Amino acid sequence: MQILEITKEKKGKILVHTDGVDCFPLYEKEADAWGIREGAELSREKWEELCSEILKKRVIRRAMFLLQQMDRTESQLRRKLAEGHYPEELIDEAVAYVESWHYIDDFRYACTYIRCHQAEKSRIQLKLALVKRGVPSELIDRAFEEEYADNEEELIAKLLEKKHYDPEQMDQKEKYKICQFLLRKGFSISKIKRQMDLT
Repeated sequence: MQILEITKEKKGKILVHTDGVDCFPLYEKEADAWGIREGAELSREKWEELCSEILKKRVIRRAMFLLQQMDRTESQLRRKLAEGHYPEELIDEAVAYVESWHYIDDFRYACTYIRCHQAEKSRIQLKLALVKRGVPSELIDRAFEEEYADNEEELIAKLLEKKHYDPEQMDQKEKYKICQFLLRKGFSISKIKRQMDLT
């Protein structure tokens, strides 16, 4: 493959753009040592050697560092590694490596998220948050079976208390506003009505 362009990044880093892989990151000193320059040819053998000696180790270290900072789903980890301009094949290898050591586990992530947030979020809010984080829906369903204690009515009651809900003192307009607020949070109308004493 041919090296089309080299762009400078921060802290002595560069991005090498080729006609084979989209681009990959290196340090300027590494590029000099490997003869990486604009217009040069990068043979398949040299690319594979560069991957095994430098890039593969670097992307795995980056993945480990990101997971030390916080627990992430596979999708979140892939997104963060892609931001570092690592080629997809190297991201696949890094993900396979951390999965092999159980450093990443979407089912465990979903279970932990549900357990930690079900006291303040509705079932729908929890599910949407997990979908947004890239957890597959079958794992979300399994995690709900495992972790979800259906305490939504309790949660509605707490939110009504926070809103100083008083059915005796509030008019229909105020009640409607609170009801809409709870519906937007993803609670079912039947549970809201029960807690608000609406008929």
